[in-house]
Amino acid sequence: MTETEQPQVFVHLLPSLIPPGGLKGGVAVVLDVLRATTVMVHALAAGCEAVIPCGEIDEAYRVVSRLPAGTGILAGERQGLPIEGFDLGNSPSAFTPERCRGKTLVMTTTNGTRAILASLQAERVLIGAFPNFAATLQLLHLERRDVHVVCAGTDGAISLEDSLLAGAIAQHLKDMGSSLRNDEAEIAAGAWLKIQNSLWFKNGDPDAESNPLVRYLSRGRGGRRVRELGLAADIEDAARLNRSGHQIAVELLRDPLRLVASAVGT
Repeated sequence: MTETEQPQVFVHLLPSLIPPGGLKGGVAVVLDVLRATTVMVHALAAGCEAVIPCGEIDEAYRVVSRLPAGTGILAGERQGLPIEGFDLGNSPSAFTPERCRGKTLVMTTTNGTRAILASLQAERVLIGAFPNFAATLQLLHLERRDVHVVCAGTDGAISLEDSLLAGAIAQHLKDMGSSLRNDEAEIAAGAWLKIQNSLWFKNGDPDAESNPLVRYLSRGRGGRRVRELGLAADIEDAARLNRSGHQIAVELLRDPLRLVASAVGT
């Protein structure tokens, strides 16, 4: 890429749909709107020092056992339900400053943490959610690498909620001068364009009753499952576009592998 070229944007609607070697040299943005990446943004905004993503439950137990006593939080889910023996499940509102400040979150989920681990080939890995959308977009706009938006999906199937956020990112980067380079990016951006005019927020922190994005996130398979589990409030948290106090970019660091937050521009 020359100095004058704009980065290209690719969307991968599932980790399994990433072409072999497709992320090399680029920046990956991993999305699991319902609910892992939303939880990660909440936890880091609430004061967690880092989030360590794990693929399996046994691995999470091993990782937390190596942390200094009292500094680790085990959290996650399988099939939407909290894991027996863990401190917390996968509901964003549970990650409060009282629980998170100064702690390291060790997390494993059915889809989200595995999508992160599937994206390690990228030069840089970021975590996106609707609450930190503006911060993520600002950081991506400063990138000189191609952008790969990786959707976690739901149990190996494409998810509506991840696709909508992928479309929002792709369309906004297109508006900033980037080009959409695969069919999935065009499809996701088109889906976002169909609904964005109905998102008539007067500010970035609407209450749940006036937030039309909740309706859209509830329509897909993932949203229906969350509602069936009696966790509709989690969808409301996930739909808080540009939530006040959550404007942090979340990046994966390596050696050791962990997610950390930073204010954009610092």
